[in-house]
Amino acid sequence: MPFYDMSRLLTPELICQLLDKDARAGLSTDYVRLMEIYCVVKAGGVNAQVSAARHLEEAERAAMLIEITELSKQTDQASRIESLRQEMAEVERSATHRIAHLSAIDPQEEANVRSCLPLIDVYFANLRKTETL
Repeated sequence: MPFYDMSRLLTPELICQLLDKDARAGLSTDYVRLMEIYCVVKAGGVNAQVSAARHLEEAERAAMLIEITELSKQTDQASRIESLRQEMAEVERSATHRIAHLSAIDPQEEANVRSCLPLIDVYFANLRKTETL
């Protein structure tokens, strides 16, 4: 399920337009999508981020299962164990949502953003310069 209007893909031309503050005004959802995909690309790309989300979920689940096992040996820990089980379910829901969100990124858009990284990095460098003036 896409999280964005996929009728207009982020092309290199649209990316350039979104980096022009005068042209960006009416394209705010496209700009947000560009920034989200840019962050994903800078963090290694969709596949790396999906893998990281799965690894984090597994690690958190394992830690909670160990804690549940230890608490099960003690008396009066039923409420804490139930809380941990609820937390495990929330971690799973969160990871599932993150993976779905990442999987909704169109591979062509990811490639387009990756090809425009130098341009986007210059855009951010210029923003930092204007903020310090």
